[in-house]
Amino acid sequence: MTDIQEAIYLQRINKVIDYITSHLNDDLDLKTLAAIAGFSEFHFHRIFKSLVGETLNQFVWRVRVERAATLLRSNPLMQISEASAAVGFESLSGFSRAFKKRFQQSPSEWDRMIPLQQYDDNHTEYRIQTLPENCGTRFNVYFEKLPRQRLAYVRVQDSYRGIEPIEAGYKQLIDWYLGKGGQLDQTTLYGMSQDDPDITPLEKCRFDWCLRIPDSWQEDERVSTRDFPECLLAVIEFTGDLALESQVWQYFWRCWLPRSAYQPLDLPAMEIYRRYPHIAGWWQTFHLNCAIPITRMTNTAMPQSQSNS
Repeated sequence: MTDIQEAIYLQRINKVIDYITSHLNDDLDLKTLAAIAGFSEFHFHRIFKSLVGETLNQFVWRVRVERAATLLRSNPLMQISEASAAVGFESLSGFSRAFKKRFQQSPSEWDRMIPLQQYDDNHTEYRIQTLPENCGTRFNVYFEKLPRQRLAYVRVQDSYRGIEPIEAGYKQLIDWYLGKGGQLDQTTLYGMSQDDPDITPLEKCRFDWCLRIPDSWQEDERVSTRDFPECLLAVIEFTGDLALESQVWQYFWRCWLPRSAYQPLDLPAMEIYRRYPHIAGWWQTFHLNCAIPITRMTNTAMPQSQSNS
């Protein structure tokens, strides 16, 4: 298979993955998914496993359990039955068995403030009880509306295996955009994590580099495109290194969000780059807005454009 052929296959499978992750509560039948990929039902299973590393059923099962865990972690008041139903499990008992098989504990036994997997021995863990005293004032959370937009994206599989795949995906997207006549000062660069490393095995974690593009632009064998909906974002702006970014995200997910009046939408968290990495000096210093698409858990008034947590 040539590089171009492989890219086309990956692009088609990525469309299937995007559909699955946004329709977890639906009947994800083989006929529908094969049609989205543009492959015959007979060959689709083999192609999916060869490119994803899991069978279709294994992937759907794992993503449903992990998405439910994300819902439970980000909303301490959510009932287990609510999370189970939200991701397509037909019964609470079936979900509980799947959760225990995946995480070696039942959802009722899990302390939702504790990560379900440890992925770095040197990783500082933040919880409400152990949060450094200045984090609540150091990391200011504000709100902004993200307009609907069309995105071109390049997906990096196994995104924790090193910096080289991340840089290669970034360069591929930037080169494609400039080759189309785009100007970097007229777009926005996003990094979107499709998985949570506290829950998803690192080798399964996916990361998308995204650029806003005109609606008229079409995808080709080098990139995929998707429409990203309008949404409300909770945002923390920071400038610093990778360790500081880790603190921001942990504060966001483990401390701010569970104590807020919000819950995450079924959309990926994102890095919004204020400076392009190749201009800012790559990975030594990040100029980022870390953002989570959210919605209120009640019908109370919407927040102002700027607000402390």
